[in-house]
Amino acid sequence: MIKSIKNDIYFLKYMFLYSKSYVIGEALVAVIEGLIPLIDIIIPKMLIDSLIAGISFKSIIYYIVIYIILQFLSSFFSAFITEKFINLNGHLYSMHFLLMINRKKIDLDMAQLDDPNVHQKIALAEDLIYKGIGIDMINNFFTAITSIVSIIATAAILVYANVYLLLVILIFACFSAFFNLKMENWELAQRDENIYLTRVLNYYIKIMGEKSCAKEMRLYGFAGWLMKKYHKTLKTLRKRLKKLYNKSLHIRTIGIVLETIKSNGIYLYLAWLAYSKKITVGEFSQYFNASSQFSESILEFATFLMNLNINGKYIDSFRDFMELESEMHKEHNIESKALFDNTTKKQLKLSLSNVNFRYKGSKDFVLNNINYTFEQGKVYLIVGENGAGKTTLIQLLSHLYEPYSGEIKLNNIPINNFNDTDYKSLFSIVFQDFKYFAFTIAENVALDSYEAQDNTLNTKINMALDKAGLKKKVDSLANGIHTNLDKIFYEDGIILSGGENQKLAFARAVFHDSKILILDEPSSALDPIAEDELLKAFQKISEDKIVIYISHRLSSAVLADNILFLKNGKICECGSHKELIQKNGDYASYYHTQAKYYTE
Repeated sequence: MIKSIKNDIYFLKYMFLYSKSYVIGEALVAVIEGLIPLIDIIIPKMLIDSLIAGISFKSIIYYIVIYIILQFLSSFFSAFITEKFINLNGHLYSMHFLLMINRKKIDLDMAQLDDPNVHQKIALAEDLIYKGIGIDMINNFFTAITSIVSIIATAAILVYANVYLLLVILIFACFSAFFNLKMENWELAQRDENIYLTRVLNYYIKIMGEKSCAKEMRLYGFAGWLMKKYHKTLKTLRKRLKKLYNKSLHIRTIGIVLETIKSNGIYLYLAWLAYSKKITVGEFSQYFNASSQFSESILEFATFLMNLNINGKYIDSFRDFMELESEMHKEHNIESKALFDNTTKKQLKLSLSNVNFRYKGSKDFVLNNINYTFEQGKVYLIVGENGAGKTTLIQLLSHLYEPYSGEIKLNNIPINNFNDTDYKSLFSIVFQDFKYFAFTIAENVALDSYEAQDNTLNTKINMALDKAGLKKKVDSLANGIHTNLDKIFYEDGIILSGGENQKLAFARAVFHDSKILILDEPSSALDPIAEDELLKAFQKISEDKIVIYISHRLSSAVLADNILFLKNGKICECGSHKELIQKNGDYASYYHTQAKYYTE
């Protein structure tokens, strides 16, 4: 219970940071709504007693006017605060906290995002938001304040009828709270498995609707097969949920029976008191309304205490994810920054020493005992069969992953000695699964460097597009570099071809002018002429950079200063194209296998 309360306080801080006006607004509405029932309890009693006593109609009108004024003011201020502050921020709550979760994902290591357990933590954290538990916790907290105000006020009224009424209501409320708590704990115990099954179902739904899967879905016609997999998983989840809601129905039935016995018992007792002339008809109305309100407020407060514990357990999942720490991104002091600045003033040498790597959960090594040094001002080509470890190697160089063993150094200094953000700023990487965004072409090239109406920046963007061979295409568009990509949001958005996308990716890399340029299959979607233009661009920009590219098409090999041939996770050959051809080893065989289709 103590841990749950700490978790509630933890999330309350997040809510307060998200919107102070929401939290304060809920507090004010709670106080107002705690006092509103008193108006409905006290004023009607005065009216009924006045009517029976036969006092002047003027006094009755006086009570009615007071009732109308109090009702209007309380309802107006409650509605004003709700619409102005609570509903506005409540509407944006889910987007804000889901963004927080996604922002946290960016801070995690790639290795962590390869871990199924981390994905389960993400799903559990998102479940808190989808269920609205975080915002409900605030509502419940202030509903508890409403309940406390109401309990004190109605208890003071009921004491005059019979103090034992309070005791009876408390006993019944405790029974109801006990059964509800039992149900909530049982539901919580099922949560992990239910969330896992929901993740699987959401994956099927996602790929059925994703544009990137649309071609395969239509060409291979496997939508029916996918639907079968979906319904099989759905059947399992439905069975679990059916059991859950049947149990819930039993608990609710017990609650209805208890409430019926209590309410009608109190009604009969008060009716007997009125019949015996021990209370007036007005007091009968007042006490009955007060007992109903007292009972409701006690149950709400008991529910709050129960939810305090249950919500704390849900929030524990959110907290568990949000407090995950990157194993690679370490905090560094000013000295680390100075070390990086001094190191990068010199000609760069990026070296791997006895580097081994395997993915988390796998026993097989993808890279084995890699030793090599990349030097600034040279172009490197990495070739090899699929699965040889080429992409993994560049992911290690750019510190997206940490080596299992061995060390990567920049100018003989271990890269872990640098601030990770500083180190990554050295790299511009074009991955083979490059993603463009539904922004303008200029924004896609410059990303966070983009500023509207900056002519100097626009010139730099155009130069990058020119080097990438895309400027002619962009110039032909009505809005030039300000043309929107994709048609998700814009009717006039354009969709680039595969080759044009690769050129856009290259333009982005060129624009950022990093000292290390890495391209993973940069010409796979290019025609021979476009590939030739890209290779010429390589030569122009490689003079002051380390340029590394991976390619299965070896027409570019003659332009590389050094070629690394990877096989079974090892560098089995390295040297210039001419040297490796003369060596007549694996690379030569690989090259001649391709070349024969062009010479025959």
